[in-house]
Amino acid sequence: MAYRNKIQSLSRWLAHVCTGLLVLLPALSLLIWLKLDWFPQIFEDRYDVATFDVMTQIYGVLFSLLPLAIWLFGLINLRRLFKNYALGQVFLLENAIYIRKFAWVSIIGGGLAPLFGGVYSVILSMNHADGERFLSVNIGTTEIHTILLGLVFVVISHVMEEAQSLSAENQQFV
Repeated sequence: MAYRNKIQSLSRWLAHVCTGLLVLLPALSLLIWLKLDWFPQIFEDRYDVATFDVMTQIYGVLFSLLPLAIWLFGLINLRRLFKNYALGQVFLLENAIYIRKFAWVSIIGGGLAPLFGGVYSVILSMNHADGERFLSVNIGTTEIHTILLGLVFVVISHVMEEAQSLSAENQQFV
């Protein structure tokens, strides 16, 4: 019973964290693109913040909506999962579906991250002088870890489906 209470209280807290991130991430993304000059350290030394104009900001805001939407969809599913756990509803088929959706968000988001980074580098350097514009595509351990974590969660979602099936079968015998 103590484990159940811990699961429920931690899940309630994580549902609140997901809700907060659903509000905070879009707000921060918008703030960063609208006030680029406030965050020069984000752009390291590769981009000349002085060259950023309104079009740079518009392209940045519009393009950032795609990766942001992907991760927000993942957070929505995590929030739903944790809300069910907080209510003590652990072995539900919908929980396995929420885990699987989050897993695919991780796989897709991690896989597309190098592409997103490349487009950002073009957007951020498009106003530089000729010869100083560039395309930078990077793949690192973060992307690989995100994809691997997504794959682990796909397996976990299948295990949860089987656990739900066994739980439903056991309830029929009682």
